[in-house]
Amino acid sequence: MSTTQKALIVRTGPDGHEGLDELNIELERGWTVAEVAPMGGAGGATDAPVVAALVILEHNDRPETEPQIATEAVEIEEEKAEEVVDEVVEEMDDVVEGDGI
Repeated sequence: MSTTQKALIVRTGPDGHEGLDELNIELERGWTVAEVAPMGGAGGATDAPVVAALVILEHNDRPETEPQIATEAVEIEEEKAEEVVDEVVEEMDDVVEGDGI
């Protein structure tokens, strides 16, 4: 299993946010926040302050286990299907008795 990391900078100020949409997209894709570090404010004497944070994301890559999980799920569904077929065959034997007249 390997872990991949990436860094994003998220800034906010009076004019809105930067980097927040990108952060939300990565979180939806399965990345998780590993660490957040504040980055001091910035702005001039007449500018409103802007604050930022460094966000470290990480993603666990598990290609060796995902196919195994899928295979197990298929096997379980096949067993369920076989059970249903067996039940239907047993019920047909109960209904079709005698000479069929």
